[in-house]
Amino acid sequence: MGIEVKRAGVRRAQCSCSMPAVWWALSYARGALVIFHSPRSCAHVVREKDVGTFHRMVGAETYAPPSPVPLLTSGIGENDAVFGAVERLRACVRYAAEKYHPRAVFIGGSCVSGIIGDDTRAAAEGMEAELGLPIIAIPTGGFLDDVSFDGYLSVGRVLVERFMQQPKETRRGTVVFLGDCGGLYSAYVQELKRLLEGIGLHLAGQFPTYMPLDEMQAVPEAELLVVLGSAMSDEKQEMLISFAQEIHARFGTPYFADAFAGGAEETAHWLRAIAACCGRTAAAEKVIEREKKAFDRVLVRAREMLNGRRTVLVVGRELHWLQPEILLRLIEKAGVHLAGIILLDLFTAEQRTGVEDGLHQCTDAPILDADDPTSEELLHAVDFAFTTHELVDVQLRQILLGKLPTVGWAMERQLIEDMEHVLYRHIERGGLIYG
Repeated sequence: MGIEVKRAGVRRAQCSCSMPAVWWALSYARGALVIFHSPRSCAHVVREKDVGTFHRMVGAETYAPPSPVPLLTSGIGENDAVFGAVERLRACVRYAAEKYHPRAVFIGGSCVSGIIGDDTRAAAEGMEAELGLPIIAIPTGGFLDDVSFDGYLSVGRVLVERFMQQPKETRRGTVVFLGDCGGLYSAYVQELKRLLEGIGLHLAGQFPTYMPLDEMQAVPEAELLVVLGSAMSDEKQEMLISFAQEIHARFGTPYFADAFAGGAEETAHWLRAIAACCGRTAAAEKVIEREKKAFDRVLVRAREMLNGRRTVLVVGRELHWLQPEILLRLIEKAGVHLAGIILLDLFTAEQRTGVEDGLHQCTDAPILDADDPTSEELLHAVDFAFTTHELVDVQLRQILLGKLPTVGWAMERQLIEDMEHVLYRHIERGGLIYG
């Protein structure tokens, strides 16, 4: 019958709207107000995405942000196709300024406004002159743009242009994160913040989403701009690094993007490299030693239960999301034997080849197809399974691997605890733990 999964899909082509990325970049920038020059449904879709994010953060007990900034839409309708909807946009801007009194208004263009030929930039400039308030058109066009991330970076460039000046001095001991990785209140970012505070570096903000408009000057004044991410080969990561280079060229602010935090070893390297940039090498070694000792205590206790256990890794996602080398290294530390790897039928031929090659570089464990009869037998023979997708079989003990794990020793401690906890489940009842 083969291995069945829940809520799975195969991405065969890039097709994404840049408007959610505009909202993503401004949603917690206090003082901002966002207008989508679009049909009402565009704003509705973005708000629905926010609901999913909210519940995910509540479930992880990391929800702490304030309310998002206002999001309005000009409400383009079918009758605007001939004569345009610029007057609708102007009316929406006036309403926003009168009701919300924002520090600035940001207008995101949609594919609809682009197709009917509305000059959003000219309308924004006219309204800025009328209201005496920054009214800024973000150069986006919804599905007309190449990739969604263009909207995110376009907002960042506008904020640099309009809300930052040449720094008069450097604020020593401060860093600014560039990028998202789950947001300021995610376990990932909070753990990096904690580690940096251990070497005397204070997080002044996370640009662009989580910085109020009146605090944007902290970016050029920071001692170091730290680019967040997970892999140098990722296309979005390369775009983010290029943006950091633009900020450096404009203000002279040093940036760090030579390494990214992941598992314990990657995070130790990341922390040492940042400490070297800021002259805090000795402090970094103390923090690393402290974290290693705390993790070793957890590992000694966990090996009493985990040593000799067997597991299987079920993969349905490309490796830059999974980072298997971190997980496989941790499995070995815990004394758990990797009995095999099962590839789900969720890849294109090209993706599958890349995944297989990457896994062969990490391990000698056998790699099986999901439709191979021995795959299902293997799943039921091991003590538990790590999987990128929830499996339908309820009699399996599963640890579901998220796309954005926590980082460093905290991540590895969490996965150790997940392995311990899933073993308490009766094998006849299975069980699912979110890793």
